[in-house]
Amino acid sequence: MSTFTRTWKAIKRNVRSFRKNRAYRARFHFTSYYEKEPIDEKLIFFESYSANNFSGNVFYIYKAIAEDPRLSDYHKVIACNRKNHEEVQRFLDFHGFTDYELVEVHSHQYCKALATAKYLFNNSTLPVYFIKRPEQMYFNTWHGTPLKTLGRSIISAPNEIGNTQRNFFMADYLLYPNEFTFSHMRRDYMLDELFPGNYSLNGYPRNYVFYQTEQQQRLREKLELTEYQIIAYMPTWRGTVAKRSVQEQLLAVRYFLMEIDKRLRDDQIFYVNLHNFLNAELEYEGYRHIRPFPKEYETYEFLSIADCLVTDYSSVFFDFANTRRKIVLFAYDEDEYFATRGVYMDYEELPFPKDDTVQKLIREINDPEVRPYTEFIERFDPWDHQDTAAMIRDQIFFGKHDLHLIDGKSYRNGKKNVLIFGGSLAQNGLTTSLRGLLNHLDTEKYNFFVMFFKQRVQRYNYVISDFPKDISYISIQGWKDITIMDAFCQLLYYRFNITSKFVLKRIDAMFQREARRIFAENQFSDVIHFTGYERNIAALFGQLKNTHRVIYVHNDMRKEKDTRSNYHIPSILRAYEDYDTIVPIRESMVPEIKELVPGIADEKIKVVHNVNNIERIHENAALPFAFDANTESTHTEKEIEEILNDSSLYKFIDVARYSPEKGLKRLILAFEEFHRNHPQSALFIIGGHGQEYRELCEYCQDHGLDRVILIQSLSNPFPVLAKCDCFILSSFYEGLPMSIMEALILDKPVISTNITGPREFLEQGYGELVDDSQQGLYEGMIKAYDHTLKLKPFDAEAFNRQALQEFYQILE
Repeated sequence: MSTFTRTWKAIKRNVRSFRKNRAYRARFHFTSYYEKEPIDEKLIFFESYSANNFSGNVFYIYKAIAEDPRLSDYHKVIACNRKNHEEVQRFLDFHGFTDYELVEVHSHQYCKALATAKYLFNNSTLPVYFIKRPEQMYFNTWHGTPLKTLGRSIISAPNEIGNTQRNFFMADYLLYPNEFTFSHMRRDYMLDELFPGNYSLNGYPRNYVFYQTEQQQRLREKLELTEYQIIAYMPTWRGTVAKRSVQEQLLAVRYFLMEIDKRLRDDQIFYVNLHNFLNAELEYEGYRHIRPFPKEYETYEFLSIADCLVTDYSSVFFDFANTRRKIVLFAYDEDEYFATRGVYMDYEELPFPKDDTVQKLIREINDPEVRPYTEFIERFDPWDHQDTAAMIRDQIFFGKHDLHLIDGKSYRNGKKNVLIFGGSLAQNGLTTSLRGLLNHLDTEKYNFFVMFFKQRVQRYNYVISDFPKDISYISIQGWKDITIMDAFCQLLYYRFNITSKFVLKRIDAMFQREARRIFAENQFSDVIHFTGYERNIAALFGQLKNTHRVIYVHNDMRKEKDTRSNYHIPSILRAYEDYDTIVPIRESMVPEIKELVPGIADEKIKVVHNVNNIERIHENAALPFAFDANTESTHTEKEIEEILNDSSLYKFIDVARYSPEKGLKRLILAFEEFHRNHPQSALFIIGGHGQEYRELCEYCQDHGLDRVILIQSLSNPFPVLAKCDCFILSSFYEGLPMSIMEALILDKPVISTNITGPREFLEQGYGELVDDSQQGLYEGMIKAYDHTLKLKPFDAEAFNRQALQEFYQILE
């Protein structure tokens, strides 16, 4: 595809997004207000649950502010969305509030308020395009004590923390209702070294309503419910927002409600509050004893009059426990639910009765005994009796100091913060080298953070879960905040390589803004562009001042420009010129870099070899061979195992992505000739990705090469490598492939084409260098098969010690 075609497609794609996607468009609106409009000292912004409703902690803070005559001259803006605009309007009108302006999410009015409000209150996350200005005050209350794991402890999606984490980085106050929530949120969002504000350890504003007994009695009387037992049902959401998931849950809920309705007495009313997706679909007309929560009341306001709470895995039971009334856990799908979800505490240890059938549930509801759970309340609700909403109001607007605050900076350990951009974490040599480094880093002296793009690591997020626990990370989520002129200059720079002063000035300003969006006001002693390719990261790190900036070089960048779509020459050359240190992974790269950047100072280039994860290599090699869910291959698992276990076969292997520069086609051609003369042989090729996979599969099929086994996307190739007889590298050019050293660690002889990167390492006697041709590969196979290779052993431990010493030298 030509450059012009790619550019035209990108323009059309972005124009379409601008026209149809409000969130995409909003980042342009927000940026304009952020850059041009002053802060409004009398503007207060409120958003609750990402504007899906107006309830919870933020509603009670708004109530405390709106009812205070001292703050009557402040303009109060409340966020809603298009679907619930009228519902929120009716809700506020019902409560008698008139002092507010409703703005729809992503609208011009919303973006302006978000960019200019002096005060911001939120219980979830503000949009990905939000950047807090230094003059703003941002109070984040969050929305519940967690039972289910959050942040990095979410096994299935540890990468999806980006917007939440950066919201926390920007906040001036983070509110936590107990020590349990406080410790888990700090740990799993990795806040200790990067949160600069105050932790507020106080009760949840919404939970104070559970102590308003007179208000509760008046509400029961108003609703004519004094003669009834009120049961509140608030189940958690299961699954995804997909239509199928909604319908499956809806079917289950209808069945259970029908069975419950049959068994309830006439003096019992079962009030239901489902997730928005289900509430919109469920009809209540056919039930005798079942009703929805009345929409005109705030959720906890109505919940406070309930005699009994029925829930399952929702954090609402932590809050309702303040009432000391009955709580029943209706966990009809416990095993299924927890099969894919981690929890912070054993569900079975919760001090509430648990039922898995309607019959048991009704029996428990009708049992007048309430099992005491005093210790649970003391642990999870120690401060909820406080009027925290009033305390927050008085702290922020009147300088009172009744909140229990802890300075976030007091948790910092005084070590240097080092940020490493790790790329997509794909199954390739870059990720292997990164993982090797992370598993050997000295965290006694430094705090290390790995950074990546949330979306790009989606397929490989298991790598994140495998990070050492003392290594933190930052997940980048959302688009850059830009103006129309920024977008135009970005097009000129990235698509047409135009580097005029005006264009570069706009690019720099854009990435200065992006640094504030991602990092807030945080600083790092060192930032390391470990992959050395990604153009946005090259520009982003270039704008971090008072920071030691490092960029790695893993390959001959003169040749990479012809094979990598994400290789933007002006970005890389500018980084080489502006960064403090350039790190090639082998000595022979130094002249290549000097040729690419004439006049570069010698002291700026420091060689750092890759670190091998020796222990993990041996552990993984000992595991059984197995496909991953997304593995593709020319052979079945069973067929591969049979070939691996056939001791009569001499087995070659190469591990490389399916790209032209890896020379895999000529490797197959060389083996095809070798196999004709030595039929008791096989060739394995394992690659993470690449456009050549299909083409090579077709060639092998067309030529009947059933002893060429192609495997794509295999997270653990080591059981295969361990059972092969010889590793063979066929690349046209390389840095210093980790796969060579991995083969040596598993005591495999190594053959490689005589190219710069491998040559520098293998000519020390660790491997056989052959002519950079198909014939050379064929001759190397002959030597290996005839056992005429004379190679010396590789001391991987000594190599690692040297590599780590080299790495620490670039941080000093």
